[in-house]
Amino acid sequence: MELPSELVAVLREAVQRGDFSSESEALSAMLRAWHDDDDFGEDIDQIRAEVAESLAEADAGQLIDADDVHSEFARAIKAIADRRE
Repeated sequence: MELPSELVAVLREAVQRGDFSSESEALSAMLRAWHDDDDFGEDIDQIRAEVAESLAEADAGQLIDADDVHSEFARAIKAIADRRE
């Protein structure tokens, strides 16, 4: 299987941060989240709410580092995937 280099980089970064124990686990979680759409609408609503909250904080001048945002979203995605297992 071939993956775009950007996706490979994201997978490796997630493993290095400790979000997943391996690239295989990260990819499996992402595929499960994509494939298992039972609660997909709720998950999308949760993500939209988090994005809206973040935009409101940014508008109020409460900014955080982009790496912190990426890590937070990676943890949120992993939590969603874990709930589906």
